[in-house]
Amino acid sequence: MRSRNFKTARDGKPRRGFTLIELLVVVAVISVLLALLMPALRKVQTLAKRTTCQSRLRQVALAWHLYLDDNNQRFYQGVNVNHDFGGWQGKGGFALSRTLNPYLKLPLEIESENGADIYRCPADDGGISYRPRQQMAYHYFGNSYQTNYLLIGPPQALIPRGERKEFYREINKRLRNLTRDSVSDPCRLLLVGDNNWVAQWDLSQPPGKDWHGRGDHYNLGFLDGHVEFITIYKDIYVLPKYRVLPFAELDKFVPGSAN
Repeated sequence: MRSRNFKTARDGKPRRGFTLIELLVVVAVISVLLALLMPALRKVQTLAKRTTCQSRLRQVALAWHLYLDDNNQRFYQGVNVNHDFGGWQGKGGFALSRTLNPYLKLPLEIESENGADIYRCPADDGGISYRPRQQMAYHYFGNSYQTNYLLIGPPQALIPRGERKEFYREINKRLRNLTRDSVSDPCRLLLVGDNNWVAQWDLSQPPGKDWHGRGDHYNLGFLDGHVEFITIYKDIYVLPKYRVLPFAELDKFVPGSAN
């Protein structure tokens, strides 16, 4: 009589299944392979998000060129426009109307976060200054990106206390009538980038979280339209790699800067 503990193959011979030990060995091998592969997979995922972010940021930077062409080369100024220049309304009480949207073939006003993906960095996972760490810039501002506020933003930069007071007063004199033709070195001048980059160089703000897996590194669009993934240094406005300050004649007054 054939044993009920075995299945029978077509040739009539009994066929034995996997033992518990064999199954455990297979599971252990798969676990080891996954442990070896996961860092590489995470690296690929991080790189993919960074690349998508760069592509979107490049389109935003180029849209600014179209805006400048339509506005006599004058930079856009107003309260909070360094945040709400484009995107959707956001949850932070910022403007509904977003000036740059039409230059990216989007409605001027977008109430839903689903309508403005071009302004969403896929690596945006929060860490913005003065907000809960998990709150995304895209959700709060309606935009993952922030401009260089010495170009596009409030018509006057906040004047800090101490030795830089006169320096910032000189900056503000130039901001009142700022045009593309009046700024220095467009290929090095930072225009717009990952929201937290401003907190990284601005001494008055605590550093924000970097989104792309390398400390103090951010995607930045330059005034000439190109985009790079670069290190931003705290409290340094001018370096061979980039410049935040638009006016070369003031470089010598900037503490910590190096041409």
